Formats: sequence, structure tokens, C-alpha cells
Amino acid sequence: MLTITSHEFRTPLATIHSSAELLEYYRHLWSEERQQIHLRRIQTSVMHITQLLNDLLVLSQDETGKLDFNPTPINLVEFCRDLLEELQQSDRSQHAIVFSSECPCTSANLDAKLLRQILSNLFSNCLKYSPIGSTVRFSVTTANEQAIFQTQDSGIGIPPSDIEHIFEPFHRASNTANIPGMGLGMSIVKQAVDLHGGEMTVESAIGTGTTFTVILPFSINFHV
Repeated sequence: MLTITSHEFRTPLATIHSSAELLEYYRHLWSEERQQIHLRRIQTSVMHITQLLNDLLVLSQDETGKLDFNPTPINLVEFCRDLLEELQQSDRSQHAIVFSSECPCTSANLDAKLLRQILSNLFSNCLKYSPIGSTVRFSVTTANEQAIFQTQDSGIGIPPSDIEHIFEPFHRASNTANIPGMGLGMSIVKQAVDLHGGEMTVESAIGTGTTFTVILPFSINFHV
């Protein structure tokens, strides 16, 4: 695990170092646009490292039995919009992002920290594995005291032989060799869904894309 994680941290750290060094020595010669390119690279790399650290923290807490489930009232639409805004910044408008919400009941009792892990990992994967310029869709609905989240991309898809293993820690699909990643995200998503007492389905086809659907029941145990 240490070997895998250290390798995964090296790439964003190298990007931060090189962009910061270039800005230090050449920013007075560069246009505002070129400076902004390197600043955005630094910001994106910091967000990548933050996601890695969050994933590792959740994994370690689960292994030690310290991963808690603390549901509180959440405005689903606002929560999703705020998260998407963060992820859009890191994407730098490379994809067309379509968000839809049909929530007769906009407030739900869910664990905000775990929900963030679920949605950020799923949506980040959509962006990571989809070609630049393609459309990524995200929706949230409510029905029967349940919140239903769905992500849909038109990316590389998951090979049938890998689908049954995608929730295993450090497992990566056979067609992702050239794309950075540790293979932790989906196992963390599964843990967070299970803690909610929810369920999750995946539909995927090679070269066509992947759709994840997460259904989380509203918890009756919440803090006022």
C-alpha cells in the first residue's frame, strides 16, 4: 500500500513543484494567460492530493473500525451544486457537465462527509475516464424516503471481467493502465453506501460509457 500511494502522490507533487518553479523564474516574461495555466495546474494538483488524502483517511478509519455514520439534515440540491462547482473548477471546463434535480423532498438525513466521498469519487471518475469535450451527466432525485444519485459518462467503460472486482481496494480495470489512480475510490464509495444502508448499481459498455446509480434511504437518526 505504501508503494502504491507514494507513487500516486509523486505526479501531482511534481506538477506543483515544476509550475511553481517556472512561475518563480519566468512569470515576468509571460502573459497573464500563460501564468494562469500554471496556477490552475497547481490548484488542480492540490485538489487531487486532497482527494487522495481523504480516500486514505476513510480507508484507514474503516480498517480500524473508527469510520462513523453521523446523519444530519442536508439540502440535497444545494449540496450537489456546491460539490459540482468545486469539481468543475478542477476540470477547467474540459467537459460539458449537465446537472438535473427532481426532488419533491429536498431535505434528507444523510452523512454529509460520507455523501461527499460517494459523489466526489463517482463524478471525478466520470471526468477522468471521459474524453475531453464529452458530456458528463449527474442527477439527484427523491422518492419513497430515498435519495437517488446517478452519474453518467461516455468514457472508456469497464470491461465485463472487471465489473465484479471494481469495489475491491486497489483494483483497477484492465483498460486504465495509462490513467493515474490508486483503485481506492470505488471501494470507499461502496463502504459509504453500505454505512447508509443503501444500494448501488453499475451499467457499463466498453467505449460507450458507464452509469452508476446510488440509492440511499433517509435516516431517522439525525442530530438536531
